[in-house]
Amino acid sequence: MAEAEFSEPQEEPLFMALRKDDHELQKCAEQAQESLDLFLNLHEQYGTRLDVYFAIKVLVADGDERAHLWYSFQGMSDGLLLGKHYQLPPELEEHATVAVTREDIEDWMINDHQLLYGGFSIRYQRSKLPDEDRRSFDERVGVKEYKDLN
Repeated sequence: MAEAEFSEPQEEPLFMALRKDDHELQKCAEQAQESLDLFLNLHEQYGTRLDVYFAIKVLVADGDERAHLWYSFQGMSDGLLLGKHYQLPPELEEHATVAVTREDIEDWMINDHQLLYGGFSIRYQRSKLPDEDRRSFDERVGVKEYKDLN
């Protein structure tokens, strides 16, 4: 009988439960909305460079289930922002792509070689962690430095 091969377990996506009435989280969404033009302008300037990651965060609803998900930003079409998700669990596969209005954007981010622009909710989640956990959080989200928009 052949010996079974086992691989290392894959890390689960990083989720953090936050209250929907969290005022600081609401401020993050406001910041994202206020600076969305900057995100869109930078996306247009960067063009099709594959070495810089652009993403949008939106609320996805499926019946009573709700999730706030990050999507790889694919550009705009007919005034809608397009996103694609590459690692959804099978039960959410129908939400692999989105076409949303500007008002639907809860957050945006640009990861330029581990320099993060935007990502207001990510910064907030990080701020809720004890100092000793922040390094591993940064590694999981692929960020070495959080940059100001100014």
